[in-house]
Amino acid sequence: MKLRVVSASHHLHTVREGEPLPDLTPTLKQVCRERPRRVDRFIELALLGSGLCVQGRQLKPDCGLYLGSGFGPMGSNVAVQEQLLRDRECPKPFDFMNILGASAGFHVARNLGLKGPNLFISRRGASLEAALVAVQADMQLGIVSQALLGVVEEVTLPLDQHRQRHEWHADTPVAEGSHWLLLEKDGTAGKPLRLVRLSDLKELEDYLQAYYSPSGRIYWSLGGEAAVIGALSQRFMAHTPIDSGIHDSQPAAWVAEYAASDESGPLLLIGIGPGESYRLLHLGP
Repeated sequence: MKLRVVSASHHLHTVREGEPLPDLTPTLKQVCRERPRRVDRFIELALLGSGLCVQGRQLKPDCGLYLGSGFGPMGSNVAVQEQLLRDRECPKPFDFMNILGASAGFHVARNLGLKGPNLFISRRGASLEAALVAVQADMQLGIVSQALLGVVEEVTLPLDQHRQRHEWHADTPVAEGSHWLLLEKDGTAGKPLRLVRLSDLKELEDYLQAYYSPSGRIYWSLGGEAAVIGALSQRFMAHTPIDSGIHDSQPAAWVAEYAASDESGPLLLIGIGPGESYRLLHLGP
C-alpha cells in the first residue's frame, strides 16, 4: 500500500556532557493553542514535533494519531521508581499519569483538536515501522484517510545512567528526537511512502535493482549481517549517516529528515524481518 507524505518535521538535539536539556518553551508557544501544564519532557517533545509538522494545515476530521517510541517517557518512569524505591514515598500524581505513553497522545490530540484513533506503539529499534503498520491497516479498512505519525525519544540525565539503560558504550553520543509525518492515502501531493515485505535476499536485491538511484539514499536499520550489508553496499552505495547523537528510534530521524528535505531521489530503509526475510521502507519515487 502506498501512502503520501504531505508534511514532515524533524527535531534532533544532541545532548552534550554536563549541559542541561534545552528549554522547549519558546517553540511550544508557537505551536500550542494553550500553555501546556503538568507535562513531562516526553510530552513536550511530542507537542513540539506534531505542532511543527501540521503548522498552517487544516487536518481532516478523521485524522488519526499514531505515536511510536522505543523507550517511551523515560523521565517520568525514572522519577516514579525513585520515589517508590529510593524515597519510600507514593509517586507524585502527574509523574504517575505521565508514565503512560498514551498521555502524550492525549495532549497532542487536545492541542490539535484531533478526534480520530489515538494509538501509542512501543517497539525497540523499530518503532517507526510498527506505527506505520498500524497506519496502513487503518487506511486499508477506511477508518482514517489521514494520519499523523510521530516517533519521540527523550534523554534522561545524568547521561551515564541514560547510556546504561540503553546498554550503550560509555562514550556514545546521545540525542533526543521528535520526528513526524503527516500521511494521506490519496492525492498527488508530497512524497510516496510504502512499507514492503521481502521474503529473502534475492527479492531484496531485485527490489534494489529496480528502484535504486545514485541520487537517493540507502540506510540499514538496526541488525543485519555484516557480510550481506557489505556486499549490497558495494553494489548500491549504501549511505552511512553521520549523526552527532543517537537514540533508540534513529531510523525515524533519517526518514523524517529526508521527508522534510527538498531531495528528490528515493530513500530505501532496509531492516531485518523474522527468519530470513527483510522489511523495506521506501520513501520517494
